[in-house]
Amino acid sequence: MKRIISGFNLDRLHSPDRSDRMDCLESTDVPSFFVCPISLQIMKDPVTISTGMTFDRESIQKWLFSYNHVICPITKQPLSDFSLTPNSNLRRLIQTWQLHNPSSSNSVDQNPKHDAWIHLSMLLEEIKQPHLQVKSLRKIKALIQEHHGNRTFCMGDDVLFSSVASLIAKHELQVGHDSSIIINEAVVVLCLLKPSDETLKIVSQKGNGLLIGSLCKIMTKNLCNQARIQAALLLKSIFKVVDEVYKAGLKPEFFESVTEILKDQNSKHGSMAVLTILMEVLPFGKNKEKAIKGGSIPVLVELLAETTETRTCEMMLVVLEKFCKKAEGRAAFLAHPIGLAAVLSKIMRVSHVGNEKAITLLLWVVRFCKSSKVAQEFMEVGGVAKLFMVVQSGCDSTIKDQAKEILGFLKNRWRNSPCFPSIVS
Repeated sequence: MKRIISGFNLDRLHSPDRSDRMDCLESTDVPSFFVCPISLQIMKDPVTISTGMTFDRESIQKWLFSYNHVICPITKQPLSDFSLTPNSNLRRLIQTWQLHNPSSSNSVDQNPKHDAWIHLSMLLEEIKQPHLQVKSLRKIKALIQEHHGNRTFCMGDDVLFSSVASLIAKHELQVGHDSSIIINEAVVVLCLLKPSDETLKIVSQKGNGLLIGSLCKIMTKNLCNQARIQAALLLKSIFKVVDEVYKAGLKPEFFESVTEILKDQNSKHGSMAVLTILMEVLPFGKNKEKAIKGGSIPVLVELLAETTETRTCEMMLVVLEKFCKKAEGRAAFLAHPIGLAAVLSKIMRVSHVGNEKAITLLLWVVRFCKSSKVAQEFMEVGGVAKLFMVVQSGCDSTIKDQAKEILGFLKNRWRNSPCFPSIVS
């Protein structure tokens, strides 16, 4: 009986007739059985283990003796015999094929992505072993950082993302120094990975939002500040893709931690992350009330007054405008001594979006506030002049109409106040 492997006739390949060998090797595709299942490269020294599977010697030696695995990488069967039997026939077959297909052979061996998968295939098994988890997570982190420019590598391993996410959910319930270290390392790894939106949604919603709940708790626990910020960065991406139900049930402590991160101006990434989170979650459930009680508004007002960066100002105005749709939000905003001044100072100085959100916010405030103190404060901080500038500018007609509406409300307040007789007349 002739020996056939994946369409290749071994008797013909080893026959003395060179033309027969050439006929079999016309295709430049690399035969799958030439490629090591661990390294995904053409095997240089194929060896067979006790389960009958064949690997490149260097790769299987790392698997067995450097990483101390006791199972077959393919079959997952336990290994009692760790001997490596050279597969001489396959080696000669590979060498013969490479002789007639040098360009195809080189293209496989020179692909740097394959080297990364050697380590990942091993590390995926390692992180299942409790005593190796910290070491494995740090190796994974280094591997991802090494291949930072290879977006395909980061996006492709959804299994890795799911495996590391499960570690966070598991260790978040435990107390101890080791669990804290594992959580810190795992969160960093998840931030470095770039899963598809579909994978991010599936993993995040799994177990009734187990990962979301764990990350929220990480933000509220007394862990290192880096872990809290990394958790916020991850939640920023998660809240953009998950269903509404997972945004509505956030706890008050979560919003208190958001406020704490906002206060920490040493981390711009952390501030931007929590601003994005607020933009995503405030419309749902009772999140506005929880965030207001958590002290977000005074912190946002003070940050807005100090910030000049366009995108940051826009985001703060968007969030403050959402807050001011609630009576509690308007009260907290007006209670701050520089609330009106901070918002008015950004009009005509940030962007079209900044103008729109600032004017809309002020309209919410004056529309429902009956006190003449607001009208008086507008005059004192130069708000009236700013509103007239908007009306006379090239701003969008909707923004101009809103500015006129604000002036109309203020005029009614001034009419009933002895402080503005000349304006009323």
